[in-house]
Amino acid sequence: MIDIILSALSGVLTGLSFNHPYLSFLAWFSLTPFIYVLFRCRPKRAVVSGIIFALGYYGTAIFWIGHVTRLGFILILFYLSLYYVFFSLLGRYFLKRPLRIISIPCLWVIIEFLKENIWTGFGWANLGYSQYRNFHLIQAADIWGAKFISFLIVMVNVLAVELIIAVFSKKKQVRSKTALVKKAVFVLIIFMFLFTYGRYRVNTLKEEGFLEVAVVQPNIPQEFKWDENTAAVIRSRLELLGRKTKNALVIFPEAAWPYIVSRQDYKILEKFMTRLNREGILGAVEKDQGKFYNVSYMFMSVPYIRAEYMISSYRKIKLVPFGEYVPFRRFLSFLDAINSIGDISSGDTFTGFSYRGKRFSVLICFEDIFPIHVSQFSLNRDFLINITNDAWFKGEPQASQHLGIMTLRAVENRISIVRSANTGLSGWVSFKGEIEKFTRENKELFFSGVKHFDIALNGKRSFYTHYGELFPIFCGIFLIGIFVADRRRLH
Repeated sequence: MIDIILSALSGVLTGLSFNHPYLSFLAWFSLTPFIYVLFRCRPKRAVVSGIIFALGYYGTAIFWIGHVTRLGFILILFYLSLYYVFFSLLGRYFLKRPLRIISIPCLWVIIEFLKENIWTGFGWANLGYSQYRNFHLIQAADIWGAKFISFLIVMVNVLAVELIIAVFSKKKQVRSKTALVKKAVFVLIIFMFLFTYGRYRVNTLKEEGFLEVAVVQPNIPQEFKWDENTAAVIRSRLELLGRKTKNALVIFPEAAWPYIVSRQDYKILEKFMTRLNREGILGAVEKDQGKFYNVSYMFMSVPYIRAEYMISSYRKIKLVPFGEYVPFRRFLSFLDAINSIGDISSGDTFTGFSYRGKRFSVLICFEDIFPIHVSQFSLNRDFLINITNDAWFKGEPQASQHLGIMTLRAVENRISIVRSANTGLSGWVSFKGEIEKFTRENKELFFSGVKHFDIALNGKRSFYTHYGELFPIFCGIFLIGIFVADRRRLH
């Protein structure tokens, strides 16, 4: 019973580290009870402990999915728990082998990598994202990615387990205590190096120019988004807010346009763009040859030509399962996508845009949780834009969690990212990881308005942008090396 309690406590504390920046410190010791349980329990109990840990972890961190779909929330909890069953079984093995202070963090990194890339991919609440406000520590992500921050967190937790084992071990050996001191010094040296590197990078990265953008936050309640009776009111609000912008790239959020756009019928959109007389980005849903797409339009200030010549578009590639489409539709025909439109189709082109000689791409909604995807967008771009509609999830902690993910993407690729969110959080993150939010009277969410930002540009992409997810590969090689060495020792 104590193993179940410790696993549940460990999961809840880990989940809480994502629910407020002031709770992020919990991650540095929250895994310790769970890892200690794996060290001492048998395989069957490890499976149960892994499930209990995962349910506590994600049940606490992403409970807000239940605001939209309770069934989907339950399904995703049990789906994610499978990864931690895998971690638990392999973790038991590596905890009994040498160099566990490295092998267990490596195993965790592999789990996060698989979780991001298997099936539809769901990397939300990866451990490293909890530290997005840990300014100097996260700078190392420009080499090894956000998973390296996860690696460090797990390493500290394993060191804590080593301490517990040394204290409560029946065999009080000087040799084991000496080994523990060496491991502690090893971890300390790593952190000293990382904070030195972080300070160095922050001081050497220089702005190569600035660009003014105008972020529009319309604050449209989700229940009104596709109501025909409110469409004209929403369009008027968008136009009113858009006309408050001055001499800047105007950015409206995801699916801001309240009508389905047909390639054959741009009349309402053309009228809107003509009256607005601005350049910018507008999120919409487009229908083309019987399929629906989640798109971002880049519209130009050319009121004397037709709309089809005024705009270019990007169709969202990474779609939200069950939100925008139902996976395995053949077998799940009885389920409807959560959105009121039906299944959305995926785009297939990494579209780039240009404004005043600066190149950029648009990430729609949760596309920024995929590091490889974002790196592909970052190449040969001066900045990125993320447009999203987080109104589904009722505010915090989802909004801050999403901002934390975007912050790591900005640091990983050394590229500034602007966000326009329907209800917030809107603002931008610099290529150093500095955050500037759109606020009003100390409110960060659920208000409408326009905010101008001068975003810093940096034309030099990072090592991570060019070489991607090398760190999980190194972790995999290390674990294979431990396994091979163990097999040879036994034979």
